[in-house]
Amino acid sequence: MYKPSVVLKSILLITSCVLSATGAFAQQPLGKTVSIRVHNQPVDTVLQQISRQGRVNFSYIGAPFRKDSLVTLNVSHKSIKQVLDLLFNAGIQYVESGDNIILRRAEGFRERNYIISGYVRDRENGQAVSNASIYERATLLSTFTDGSGYFHLRLKDRGRQPSVQLTVSKELYMDTALYVMPGFDREISLTIAPAKPVLLKEFTVSDQVDKTWIGKRLLSEGLRRQTQNISKFFASKPFQSSIVPSVGSHGKMAGQVVNKVSLNLVGGYSAGLDGAEVAGGFNINKRDVQYVQAAGIFNIVGGSMTGGQAAGGVNHVMKSVNGSQAAGVMNIANDTVTGAQVAGLLNRALGDMTGMQAAGLINRSGRKMRGAQFAGLINTAADSMQGIQAAGLLNYVDGPASGLQAAGLMNYVDGPAGGLQAAGLMNYVDGPAGGIQAAGLGNFNHGGQTGAAIAGVFNHTGKSFNGLQLAGVANNAGDSLHGAQIAALANHSKGTVRGLQLGLLFNYARHLKGMQIGAINIADTSSGYGIGLVNIVRRGGYYKLSVAANEFMPVQLSFKSGLRKFYTMLAGGYDPGEKRHALGLGIGHVFDINRRFSVTAEVLQQNIFSSSWKSLGQVYRFQPFAHFQPAKWFSVHAGPAVSYSEKFKDPKLSAGKGAWLGWQVGISLF
Repeated sequence: MYKPSVVLKSILLITSCVLSATGAFAQQPLGKTVSIRVHNQPVDTVLQQISRQGRVNFSYIGAPFRKDSLVTLNVSHKSIKQVLDLLFNAGIQYVESGDNIILRRAEGFRERNYIISGYVRDRENGQAVSNASIYERATLLSTFTDGSGYFHLRLKDRGRQPSVQLTVSKELYMDTALYVMPGFDREISLTIAPAKPVLLKEFTVSDQVDKTWIGKRLLSEGLRRQTQNISKFFASKPFQSSIVPSVGSHGKMAGQVVNKVSLNLVGGYSAGLDGAEVAGGFNINKRDVQYVQAAGIFNIVGGSMTGGQAAGGVNHVMKSVNGSQAAGVMNIANDTVTGAQVAGLLNRALGDMTGMQAAGLINRSGRKMRGAQFAGLINTAADSMQGIQAAGLLNYVDGPASGLQAAGLMNYVDGPAGGLQAAGLMNYVDGPAGGIQAAGLGNFNHGGQTGAAIAGVFNHTGKSFNGLQLAGVANNAGDSLHGAQIAALANHSKGTVRGLQLGLLFNYARHLKGMQIGAINIADTSSGYGIGLVNIVRRGGYYKLSVAANEFMPVQLSFKSGLRKFYTMLAGGYDPGEKRHALGLGIGHVFDINRRFSVTAEVLQQNIFSSSWKSLGQVYRFQPFAHFQPAKWFSVHAGPAVSYSEKFKDPKLSAGKGAWLGWQVGISLF
């Protein structure tokens, strides 16, 4: 394919007419039939298929369409013109020239969707402007320039618009508007001018308390300007008294004085405190405070606090706290806290917390928590926790935790946990856990665990578990189990089980080296023992379906499963003459003599029922058998039996005390 230049357009059109006349007797390219089936393919790919099937070539004048536009088309035995009409919806004109079809945009045709692209540069230095916004006001469609100043904006033609306004905006630059004709792809280049600098009144607040919302409203401009002008001079005075920050014994120099004693009727302001300060409303200190500070509403300290703070509302320290804070509403420290925070609603330390936090609602540690948190609702530590957390609703640690967590609803540790967790609903550890987990619903940890997990419904350990898992419904270990799993429904271990799995319905172990007790026991491999109705060992298991007769049950059917060294069996029998039934369970062991001969020893307990399923008693049997196995799937067995029953009596069998000698003969399959 090729694209003729503008100079060649006229020559190309004239040549096409001549060639069309000379090929009048041949089938014209647009009349040839093709079959096209494509789904979400580029237009250029479709044209290539038409070219191959119709043996025609396509040439373009200009850029009549976007080659990467995706189309779906399904036509059969249609002329090339019909296919092109469907493809371009009358937006393209076709000119035949021999076996060539020349495509050009139809006059007045507008694309429903079109693209405006180009570059944005600085008007003064010509450099590319990155991260500039280009947007259209009516539709709010927008894009950004990349590192080279390039942008690519797709717009929708709304019709009957002479032009569309685009706006270019960039921080520190003047907004620039440009107008483009809609319905056609365009590539443009434009420049934007830097905004003229605005001269602002010079004024900078250097201390943190002056930048706070309260500081800007309670401190006069004179006090704040003084802080700006005198930044290195500070004096120490034994006493300060004030009504409000701007009316006091130190006047406008209050912010430059560190006081030993400060008495403030409504509120006071000073550089710092090295003694005691009391205010009916509030205290504001630019720098450090130590010893005692008390206010009816709030205390704000721009530096560190050492000693004790008390406020009816809020204590806010912008650096560390060494000592204690007590507030009716909230305590906030922007750095570490060593000591105790006590608040009616919220305690918040943005750094490490060492000591104790106690709040009626929420305690928050921004980094490490060492000590104890107590909250009526939530305790959180953003890094790690060492110590004790207790909350009415939730304890959350965004890292490792050790010690004790107790919550009415949930304990969540986003890392390893050690110690004891107790929750009314759930304990969750995103890592290994140690100690004891206890929850009303479930315990979940993604790592291993050592200790005990006790839950009303479910315990889950992502890796190996050492200890005891006890659940009302199910237990799961993602790897090995060393200890015991006990659940009312099911136990599951993806690794080696050394210990006990006790589930009333189901137990699974990949490698069993202990014991499984349940209705159904499954292991991939086993060197242990499975006790249940069905024991499945996928590799090396022992399975037999036996049909036999004995001295009191002419028809006896039993299923045996487990290992040759120890298997369990589910047995049933029927005596049509006496109209009796038998159901029972038993265990057995295989003594191998050679490939074809073996001896088994079984102990069986059977319940005998009448034809109406009334219990007639229990029979206990010890029955050794000799087996002969002529084929892999078939064997015959026979042997004596010793039976005993306290209640079940049969004149043909009983001998005085309910014990008798009997026999059994039968065959086994599998």
